[in-house]
Amino acid sequence: MKFFYLIIFLISISFFQNEIEESDVLGKWEIKIKVKQIVKEQTKELDFMEKMAAKLASDFAEDLVNNIDMFILFKQENKAILTLDYKSFSEQQEVGWSINENYEIVIDDSFNKKINIGSGNNKWILKDDAIFIKNKDEINKNIILQKAF
Repeated sequence: MKFFYLIIFLISISFFQNEIEESDVLGKWEIKIKVKQIVKEQTKELDFMEKMAAKLASDFAEDLVNNIDMFILFKQENKAILTLDYKSFSEQQEVGWSINENYEIVIDDSFNKKINIGSGNNKWILKDDAIFIKNKDEINKNIILQKAF
């Protein structure tokens, strides 16, 4: 019986979000998006022709996304700068951020109508030296923020 409790305890620790400090987040993070994996997950229930069309679109989107430099610079005072650079186009937008009581990073882009960094979900988790968006109680490993050095 003790073994059972030990297993339950270890499993619960693995799902618990570790405490994070502002200093863990501050700095420049590169935004990586796994377009093909996102499309694959979203098209599971489509028929063959719809999947083919989605694959063609995802190949084009992946090429485009891979050629865009996307960064978010987390600064003190709960401000961050989102930067998109593509060829001769460059855009910077300011967003807010904070760490909530569940040790989730909350990115607040509500005051900026040009961008939507979380598609309605603005909670992110710092895990294994990367930041992942949190969808309900699951971590989405297809959108990743990696520390830029």
